[in-house]
Amino acid sequence: MEVAVGIHRIEVPLGERLLCLYLLVGREGMLLVDTGSDQTPREHLVPYLQSIGRSAEEIDYVVITHSDRDHQGGNATLREIAPRALFMCHPLDQPLIESVDRLVEKRYSEFQQEHEIDENADAKIWIRQNNRSEVPISLTVTGGETLLPDDDWRIQIWHTPGHSLGHLSLYDARARIAIIADAALWKCVPTREGRPAFPPTYRYIQSYLATIRALKEASIDTLLTAHYPVLRGPEIRDFLSESRGFADQLGSMLRQELATTKSALTTRQLIEALSPRLGDWPAQAGIYLVFPLVGHLEELECLGRIEMIWGGGAVPWRWKL
Repeated sequence: MEVAVGIHRIEVPLGERLLCLYLLVGREGMLLVDTGSDQTPREHLVPYLQSIGRSAEEIDYVVITHSDRDHQGGNATLREIAPRALFMCHPLDQPLIESVDRLVEKRYSEFQQEHEIDENADAKIWIRQNNRSEVPISLTVTGGETLLPDDDWRIQIWHTPGHSLGHLSLYDARARIAIIADAALWKCVPTREGRPAFPPTYRYIQSYLATIRALKEASIDTLLTAHYPVLRGPEIRDFLSESRGFADQLGSMLRQELATTKSALTTRQLIEALSPRLGDWPAQAGIYLVFPLVGHLEELECLGRIEMIWGGGAVPWRWKL
C-alpha cells in the first residue's frame, strides 16, 4: 500500500512472519529499500510495480539497510531486473552483504567457537539457497547523505547501528517519515498474527540504545519497520520505549543472575534461565537471545564486572564484584 505520497510498503510473507520492503517513487527517481530473499523481487516487487504502472527497470537506487538474510538475499535477482540500479549500504556491513559465505560465517555462526551456539544445518542450507547477494555495492554511505527522488523531495540517510554495526535508516523530512527496518526491535519479533516469534536480535547494546534515543528525539510522525505494523503518532514513542525497556530488563536480569549464582555460567545456561522469563516465544526460539545477550555480556566484561573463564568447551562467565 501507499502509506504516504510516493512511499509504498510492500508486504512479503517470510515463513510465519512478515517482511516489508519500501519503494519510494518520485518524478525523477525510484528508490528501493532492501530486496528480501532471492525470489522476492520477481514474486512480489514486480507485480506491485505493475499494479502502480511502473517497472523494475525504472529503479535508480537500492539501499540495503543491513546485512541479514531477509534484507539482502534478493540483490542478484534485483540486479537482473533493474540493471541500472545503484546499490548502496554502509561500509561496515558491506563485506557480509556482498558474500553469503561471509554472512553465514560472521553473523549466523558468530557464536559457534566460544559459546557452542550455531544456526542449525537446515537453516544454513536455506540461507544459501534463498540468498544471492553477490552483487558489488556501487556506493557506500555512512549517514548524512541525501537522495533526491524529486527536486523538492529529499531523503536523508541515517546511520542507526545496534542490530548490526552498519545498519542504515532513511528519513523523509517532508512527511516526517522514518524507514528504520530493524533499527529498533520492540520486545520481540512477531509472527504475522502478532504472536512472539523470537526475541529482539540487537547485537551491540550501547549502539542500540543510542539509536533508540536518537529516534525518540527525531521528528517522526510515521515509523516504518521491516516486521511490524505501520506506527503513527503516540504508537511510535510506545514502540521505542518498549524496545528500550526490553534491553533494560535483559541487562538487569543478566546482572542479577550472574551476581547471585555461585558457579560460572555459559551463555547457553544463561539463555535457558532468562528466556522463559523474558517472552512468550516458542522455547526453541529462545536460542536467538544469544545476539543481545552476548552484547550485554561484552559490555559487562568491558566494565570489569564479569570475566570469561577460558578452558575446554563453551566459555563460561563469572561475576567479579
